[in-house]
Amino acid sequence: MSVAIRRFSLLVLVASFGAVLLNTSAAWACTICVPYPERTLADRLLENGEIIFAREMENSPYVFAPIEPLRGAEASGPIKLFCDSATRRKLLYIPDSAVVLARKSSEDEWRMITFADRSYQPFIRAIVDNGNKWLESPGNDDRVRYFSGLLTSEHSQILEQAYLEVGRAPYSMIKPLAREIPREQIYQFLANFRFIEWHSLYILFLGQSDNPDDRAYIRKQAESAARLGMTINLAAWLTAFIETHPESGLEEVKTWYFSNPDRSKDELEQVITSLSVLGSQESGGELPLFLLRDNIVNSYALLLDNYPEMAGRVARDLAMWQVRAHVERLTEIRRRMPQADPSEIYQLDHYLSMAPSYPQVGPHGLN
Repeated sequence: MSVAIRRFSLLVLVASFGAVLLNTSAAWACTICVPYPERTLADRLLENGEIIFAREMENSPYVFAPIEPLRGAEASGPIKLFCDSATRRKLLYIPDSAVVLARKSSEDEWRMITFADRSYQPFIRAIVDNGNKWLESPGNDDRVRYFSGLLTSEHSQILEQAYLEVGRAPYSMIKPLAREIPREQIYQFLANFRFIEWHSLYILFLGQSDNPDDRAYIRKQAESAARLGMTINLAAWLTAFIETHPESGLEEVKTWYFSNPDRSKDELEQVITSLSVLGSQESGGELPLFLLRDNIVNSYALLLDNYPEMAGRVARDLAMWQVRAHVERLTEIRRRMPQADPSEIYQLDHYLSMAPSYPQVGPHGLN
């Protein structure tokens, strides 16, 4: 890897890691369903001051006429705009279809946001109409609740947007939504392997169940994943397992993965993602959540002893939670890894420089 690429990679890591530490909403966002920040349709729409539905003018390729204003002053045509051939064919053959065009102000050029068939257009209107109200909603609660009501949609584009919006919400906001999703629908969705990459959200919903059959099903899935070394939706299954087995779940996961010296990095990344999300819940003074985070921090000792290469991920969590723990272990690991990945070094150095200012975990701290 060239020096320039290494420097660029480190700059990206520094920026993203710093954003996590400085932005509370980013810090507590659930990363199980949507691991990396992804701009949704609503994000792309609501950043614009003018939005319209438009169609290509007859006998005028790449020239569009406004057919309905959605936000801002009423636009006038014609609008010259490149449009890919697939979208042009859909506009030609799908009745009452349109494209969504948007721009920040009248001084900017129009940009195409998406194609919208007749069923998708009310969804677009609702996003635009709700935009201002969502901005005033504390913690985006209204926005998440709106999209959670669309998780039963049969329209593939609406379902995808609902998943992205709800899946990137804080875990503490996802949990209560589980009561609104019928149990039968959860199992029906999990049985559809066409959407296997979207199963995580529904697994988290299932993890809020107190039904003994659901608890047994989750245990079976978690044990199978541990036995077979599976990583697909592993973070979600382990999260659901710990939620439904509060007395023993964390200890069992610790035994399955941190005590076993033959786990892959992909498996361990999924396990840490699960524990990071569980540990990042706002406790609000609730003792079980407070103790859960302490127990997770404690479990990282065994992880560091058997898998020192995961020190960067551990340091990231400890810095995010602002707790002082495992400082001696991490210092020794850092001393032995001068040639490690720059991102790992940065995460470790940042945490070790900040750790003295953080409160200890437990009465004596964890070394």
